[in-house]
Amino acid sequence: MPSLSIGQHMLSTSGKAIVNQNGDSILLRGMGLGGYMLQEGYMLQTAGFANAQYEIRDHIEQLIGAADTDLFYEAWLANHVRKIDIDSLKAWGFNSVRLPMHYNLFTLPIEDEPVQGQNTWLTKGFELTDSVISWCKQNQMYVILDLHAAPGGQGQDAAISDYNPNKPSLWESSFNRQKTVALWKKLAERYANEQWVAGYDLLNEPNWPLNGNIMLRNLYWEITDSIRTVDNNHMIIIEGNWWANDFTGLTPPWDNNMVYSPHKYWSFNDEATMQWVIDIRNQYNVPLYLGESGENSNVWFRDAIRLLEDLDIGWAWWPMKKIESVAGPLSINKSAGYQSLLDYWSGTGSAPTAAFAKATLMQLTDDLKLENCRYQKDVIDAMFRQVYSNETVPFRNHPIPGLVISTDYDLGVVGEAYYDNQVANYSVSSGNYTPWNSGWAYRNDGVDIEPCQDNFNTNGYNVGFIDAGEWMKYSVQVAADAVYDIEVRVASAQSGGKFHLEIDGADFTPIINVPNTGGWQSWQTVTINDVVLNTADQKMRFYANGSGFNLNSFKFIQKGATNTLATDFMSASTIDEHTIRLNLNKPISDPQNTLPNNFEIFVDGVSVSINNAIIATDNPRSIIFTVNTEMEFRHEIKISYNGNQIVANDGTTLQMFTMEDVENTLPIIHDVPGRIEAEEYFFQSGTQLEFTSDLSGFYNVGYLDTDDYLDYNIRVGGATTYDTQLRTASESATGEIEFQLIDTLGVVTVLKSITIPPTGGWQSWATTSNTIYLPAGDHHLRLLIKQAPFNINWFEFNNMTNTNNVTTQPTIVVSPNPMANTLYISGELSAPQQVQISVINLLGQTLMTEQLSNTNHLQTTLDVSDLPQAPYFVRIQLADGTVISKKVLKQ
Repeated sequence: MPSLSIGQHMLSTSGKAIVNQNGDSILLRGMGLGGYMLQEGYMLQTAGFANAQYEIRDHIEQLIGAADTDLFYEAWLANHVRKIDIDSLKAWGFNSVRLPMHYNLFTLPIEDEPVQGQNTWLTKGFELTDSVISWCKQNQMYVILDLHAAPGGQGQDAAISDYNPNKPSLWESSFNRQKTVALWKKLAERYANEQWVAGYDLLNEPNWPLNGNIMLRNLYWEITDSIRTVDNNHMIIIEGNWWANDFTGLTPPWDNNMVYSPHKYWSFNDEATMQWVIDIRNQYNVPLYLGESGENSNVWFRDAIRLLEDLDIGWAWWPMKKIESVAGPLSINKSAGYQSLLDYWSGTGSAPTAAFAKATLMQLTDDLKLENCRYQKDVIDAMFRQVYSNETVPFRNHPIPGLVISTDYDLGVVGEAYYDNQVANYSVSSGNYTPWNSGWAYRNDGVDIEPCQDNFNTNGYNVGFIDAGEWMKYSVQVAADAVYDIEVRVASAQSGGKFHLEIDGADFTPIINVPNTGGWQSWQTVTINDVVLNTADQKMRFYANGSGFNLNSFKFIQKGATNTLATDFMSASTIDEHTIRLNLNKPISDPQNTLPNNFEIFVDGVSVSINNAIIATDNPRSIIFTVNTEMEFRHEIKISYNGNQIVANDGTTLQMFTMEDVENTLPIIHDVPGRIEAEEYFFQSGTQLEFTSDLSGFYNVGYLDTDDYLDYNIRVGGATTYDTQLRTASESATGEIEFQLIDTLGVVTVLKSITIPPTGGWQSWATTSNTIYLPAGDHHLRLLIKQAPFNINWFEFNNMTNTNNVTTQPTIVVSPNPMANTLYISGELSAPQQVQISVINLLGQTLMTEQLSNTNHLQTTLDVSDLPQAPYFVRIQLADGTVISKKVLKQ
């Protein structure tokens, strides 16, 4: 019998680790070769009418006949995985492949055996496996042999194992189980001495009711025994029932060289999601290997791999190739001919001729070749470089002057290379499917990309489904310090879209309005005139200030020298409660770092002291001011400059400016006592918004699951016990919310858990009362969902003592609601006083303000025609400290 002395690369288990013969721990980073020996309908876009491989083959055979179908499958197997594929996987960073095997390439189905109970061995499967092992060996890569389709099929999920319900399954036929055992013995006998075979994955994702998994354990035992009669070298890899994750009855391990292999899809990427299998590792001192994961966004890939590797768990992704997919390293082209076959098979197209069908299918087998596939480098970057780096790198070079394509933003993690409101699918944990890329084209990030019909300055794709607050970053190479015009290609079927551009963290364009071009693919050019760029500029950011438009490209046209343009104010915004960033259109210099004091900052019309003003270290276009006044989200902030001492690098003097707006980006802080609308969170996990029929509010937070949460900033006026009201709805389930305070170190203080009764419907609302003690001051409040599902519209904290002394707020009418282009505000005040009216979005950003002089008769109008359709808060702040907040909807 072979021994472990046959090669230093042979892998085995050592406690919780997988090691080679030198005792070095090996972390397997692999790719599953799905679709190769076993076709699954979703990979070929046939799942709606042919999900399992036998069904796919039947559909093909009906079109082109049995002989040509055999030719198709010969070409499919010859082209799907070749040496160039394995070489490429090695170059991309993988050190292993998981080879999904269909038993029918190695032996006949039991129905076709000449003698029942005997095994006829076929050469095709062994030859294919030999080739993959040889190519991996040349690259010093490991192969995990994975029985993906066992005789009869091991699960009711038919596509996974080519299960045909008209024939006996693996679990319904002793002959199928005997054939499975014999096949593994044959494989082990052939590869017993092959050091680049990492191990034997006995059965992929069984999914069958097996009464405590007794039959599964017995089959695993029998396979293990048969393997060990010819091979004591290789690891035995065990998957649980129900898609690999139910290990009931499969512990403790029965072999001293054994690995447990769960699979992970569409769940949160935190240690809690893996704790159940970590417990198995710890209890039985065995290694773990995640045999399958994938089919998600780059964000999910990066986070999952980082989690797994931090937990010392090797992995294999799934799959390498798929037709017209963004979620893998390689995308197979879908020809117009193949689409016509899909249309016919799905009942929406006419029947093709046999000759056309054969030519189309043979073209598909040629399209399988790696050199004919689309290589998706963003996926590989997310799976390797991004796992341990937040640095952005160019997706493509962007020389300026020249063309920047919107879809070619930098490679990098969300929050560094781009930001999008939806970035991954966590449906297993959250219960809700999230389409992270609404366009499903070109790249696998959260940025929504779709095919583009523009015929001007395009690569065939555009960024679409743009929401306010989303952005992309581009690496640029500016050839000369100069003034440029920018031609931006946009399309929209509505008004309200807005954007601006930044360079190295500073605005270098004003906010640009996007016109209604008459359709989502009706493209127009919006020209931004007279912007200054310098050779030192490296990172350009596109930022959406308003929603509802598509973006194709930016063309930069050089115009002239920078000194032909005045140095001027560009924008300003808050950084935190004491800091403001002023952006100019050009870089300035101050060798002595002694900026003049000719600036003045106003908070709600009052000039405040400036403690310091310095040129920003990250961009000489910006000046950073610190003030001694604590600014809040509700404040109107202005800045002025009255001097002639600040000079740009090109020698031009900064122009004076008066009372320019400072964008107030400070977060909403909710006053306590007071009501908080549930959707006014600053962060959430696992929830969704929906329109509510409740009398108060336009949205409620719904689709809640256990461990979802909502975070709020609150300012508690006094330490006391507050009467706490929650407005909730639930069809039939009892819910539970835990109120928590989280300090700056992340330490959680549990305040109270409140039980939420069912109300008889998802929009049947009721109020639950309780009491909660809150300390005074500013706090991070979290509502943690302990039991679900239910919906929540709002919650509020009210004083419990001496309600007779509560000051009655004046009645202010804000109408109409919903609003269109004009908003009317009226009311009678108890005494003449100054009034500030602010319109604030759900991010806490103040979009417009109006100051009224001393008045006790409030009557004014606001022009809101430029605001996009969304909910807003109108806050009326009186000089006596009273703050009144009204929620309005723009339609």
